[in-house]
Amino acid sequence: MIAFARPSGALTPPVRFRLRALSYASFGAMFLAIIPFAVFNGPWPESTSWRLLGVVVTVYTAAGLLFFPIAAYRLRREYPDLFQLPLAVVQFVNDVCRFLLALAVLFGSKYHANAYILVLILLLLQGSIAFVRVLFQRRD
Repeated sequence: MIAFARPSGALTPPVRFRLRALSYASFGAMFLAIIPFAVFNGPWPESTSWRLLGVVVTVYTAAGLLFFPIAAYRLRREYPDLFQLPLAVVQFVNDVCRFLLALAVLFGSKYHANAYILVLILLLLQGSIAFVRVLFQRRD
């Protein structure tokens, strides 16, 4: 729908980035919220289930941490008015916090359930920011 709103039908790099961030956060929150139901119904003990969830959430958050800050930095150099520093810092801190919380789940923190839920909440926060930025995008 966003591509049809443009005369050329092509997406600009900032719009592609925003849609990727929106998809990453939205689908990530959805699937990471569903996965525990499958994992905890498995035949293995609860500690193994938490370790498996820790691996999944750590890999997912690490992928986001490796892609989004680098892509945002590159786009910030080209479109400084669209990628302001305060917003870039908020999203980077969000990425780092999610990764640290994922490590807490992976390495068996006493509060692994709370850490897992906080990862989901931070993904929803990132998805909300991305949604608002896509919704209120500037026209070229």
